[in-house]
This record gives sequence, C-alpha cells and structure tokens, in this order.
Amino acid sequence: MLNHADQGPREPDGARRSTLLRIGALCGLALSGDILAAVGAPKNGSAPELLTREELALTGVLAELIIPQTDTPGALAVGAHRTVDHLLKACVLAPEQAAFRSGLARIESVAAAQGGRRFTALPHARQVALLHALDDGAAPFNDDDRRFFRQLKGFVAFAYYTSEAGATRELAYLPVPGGFTGNVKLTRSTRTWAI
Repeated sequence: MLNHADQGPREPDGARRSTLLRIGALCGLALSGDILAAVGAPKNGSAPELLTREELALTGVLAELIIPQTDTPGALAVGAHRTVDHLLKACVLAPEQAAFRSGLARIESVAAAQGGRRFTALPHARQVALLHALDDGAAPFNDDDRRFFRQLKGFVAFAYYTSEAGATRELAYLPVPGGFTGNVKLTRSTRTWAI
C-alpha cells in the first residue's frame, strides 16, 4: 500500500482520473485509489521507489522491447518503467515484489551465462531472442520465468496505455464517441479506440 505519510499523493489530473473510472466501470472493475495513484508515476530523473537503478534500467529496456517506438513513442519514452516501479511499490505485496525482482535477476543471470554481459549490454537481436525464449518458457527459462514475464507485460501495457501518448496517440481517442458505424474500412494505419 502507498504510505501517504512518507510522500504526498500523486494523482493524475481530474479528467484522466474520471476517464479511468469510466473505463473501469465499463469493464466491471473496481479500481482502487492506489492503482489510480500509480497512473501519476514519478517523473524521469527521480530516484526509483522500489527497484534499484540497475533494475529500473533493465525494466526500461524490457518495456521498450515489449512496446517499441514506431510512429508513436515507445514504452521507454512515456516512462512506463517508472510507472511499473511505482505500481510495484504502491500496489504489490512484499512477496510479489521480491518475486518480481527475482525475475529481473533471472534475466540478468541468463544473459550473463549466455552472452557474458548484462542484458542491457547485449545486442538487440540477442535481447529479442532471449525474450522469445522467456515468453515461451523455453530453456534456459522455466514456467516461473514465463509467469514473471507475463506479469511484466501486463504492467507495461497498463503503464503505456494509461500514459497520455498511449491513450491519445497510440489509440484513437474520441471524448464523445459518435453513433454506430457498421462497416468501417480497415487500413494498415487504422488504430484501436481508447474508449
């Protein structure tokens, strides 16, 4: 839980909070105040809240590999790794925090064993190959590693799509959706709707 005595509450602006509450209601979810506060993650350059600087850097590289920059900003550019750090601190219990950090350490140990370097120093193609093995739970990774990676992807997706760029530039955004259009021509640049 977020300890508001140690730090001031970080809340997203009112419009964003309202939109998230509406999305949660539409999905049948009850969003807690901690999860909504996590959307207002710390700014770039501030110290990590739970992770070490090395773990935060690794999380940033992993986030960018999960949602890379295209014609829209990638996960690293929107600070998804910092939001993940904040989510871990504010919304995750100590055993799960430890498991997450162990998952990061496992990636580093496999990278060192196979490439002789930290994961962040490996060539891009090697990083992608390791993540494919991790996602499949293939050797040298196992099912626990695979579960960690799926959790990380969920955190990164949440962090990215609740960012301004994710919600308005990656997804199409229409504050007041129009009527039903039954036959929409899809092209390669057609985007999914945020609301």
